[in-house]
Amino acid sequence: MATENQSRQRQIAEAVQAQEVTDTEAWSALDALSGNTVVDTVETFLEEIRIDGDAFSGPLTWYVLLRYGQGNVDQLNTSESFPGGFEGHFEDGRPVIDRMSVDVSSFYE
Repeated sequence: MATENQSRQRQIAEAVQAQEVTDTEAWSALDALSGNTVVDTVETFLEEIRIDGDAFSGPLTWYVLLRYGQGNVDQLNTSESFPGGFEGHFEDGRPVIDRMSVDVSSFYE
């Protein structure tokens, strides 16, 4: 049976997954990587979600599809992953995501 902390971690992970990525601060950095960036998946790690009172945070990985060019003939697609993190708080017992970040520096190396 899941402990209360594990249950809260699961709720947080679900809230991260449900977050509209274009509304996060990470989106501008991701969108700048290609002419048409698509977020495929945001992976969270339940055991690494830290809860401190009503605040929480944790690491995540962004999996994105980067599309270059126009049309089917000239288009190049590539998949990439980037590390990031999230922070939030509980409001009336429900997790609220305050911030989702990404580190795209490896793309430019």
